[in-house]
Amino acid sequence: MANNILEIKGLKKYFPVYSAAGIKQKGVFVKAVDGIELSVDEGEILGLVGESGSGKSTTGYVIIGMYGVTEGEILFKGECVSTNTNNRCLRLKKDIQIVFQDPGTTLNPQRSIREILRLPLQIHGMLNKQNKETQIIRILESVGLSSDFLDKYPTMIGGRRK
Repeated sequence: MANNILEIKGLKKYFPVYSAAGIKQKGVFVKAVDGIELSVDEGEILGLVGESGSGKSTTGYVIIGMYGVTEGEILFKGECVSTNTNNRCLRLKKDIQIVFQDPGTTLNPQRSIREILRLPLQIHGMLNKQNKETQIIRILESVGLSSDFLDKYPTMIGGRRK
């Protein structure tokens, strides 16, 4: 029996429309996502495919909590995350991630690879202060890269960025 880890029911994300003067137009919205239903089982890979502007990125942003839900429900491991509290939100962000097609736009060129890898470990309280360097090197090695990359900046060629 498959283990359902993500379920989306009737997901909608609408954005308000503003006039050129910056005044919110009452009752006028852009329907970026309008009624998505899907479920993902553990071990299953899901790709969102569609034309530019069809709501793929917005759907991802709503799932990971960067945008709020206009309507609908998102369940992650059976827990409703569409109405998240801040404490739950931080805990769940360790487990819900989004990978964009172009890694060049997701890596900060002002930070070294070492800094990019260290930050999420610090945020989630997972950084071992005594062995932080070893911990970061293990992460690099787990994706087939050596510690030579630690002090490099994400300006390397596309394949290496991925």
